Amino acid sequence: MRWSRVAVGAVMLLVWVALWGRVTALNVLGGALLVVVLAVVFPLPAVRASRRPSPVGVALLVGHVALDLVRSSVQIAWLSVRPGPPPRGAIVAVPLRDGSDAVLVTTAQLLTLVPGTLTVDVDVPAATLYVHVPVTGSTEGLPQRVREDVLRLEARVRRALPATDAGERRAAPEGGTR
Repeated sequence: MRWSRVAVGAVMLLVWVALWGRVTALNVLGGALLVVVLAVVFPLPAVRASRRPSPVGVALLVGHVALDLVRSSVQIAWLSVRPGPPPRGAIVAVPLRDGSDAVLVTTAQLLTLVPGTLTVDVDVPAATLYVHVPVTGSTEGLPQRVREDVLRLEARVRRALPATDAGERRAAPEGGTR
């Protein structure tokens, strides 16, 4: 049995016991039985790790995201207390350069984590994120600024999760560039 499956089973068991709210022999035994049944009925597919985290890249990514969190929190706090009407919103399509699932999901999640931005849709085959942003001033150049910000975040994610083999990236869709 692979260690990843054991780890998933252990997490499932912990969630089961946490849902019951008490650690008893019956809860642990019942949870273990449920985990085994679920593992047999719904086996996890084999996943090949095609990206390994780079410690330096992860540290830089965490630092940049932390700065984005602070900056965005201050901006959103000001928008909520300033006089005047609430800001409008805009949705911007951002085609990513790297079509890997790991980079796509991580970038989308980090965008949603930062206050003021929200990933509202993901076009997986085209590796495109649809990002909602507040519009506080002129809309001139807004889509390009949002795309540049998202692509900088994607570049940080790619440095944090470098591909271990060239086959992990998807080809760009026809007519698209990445």
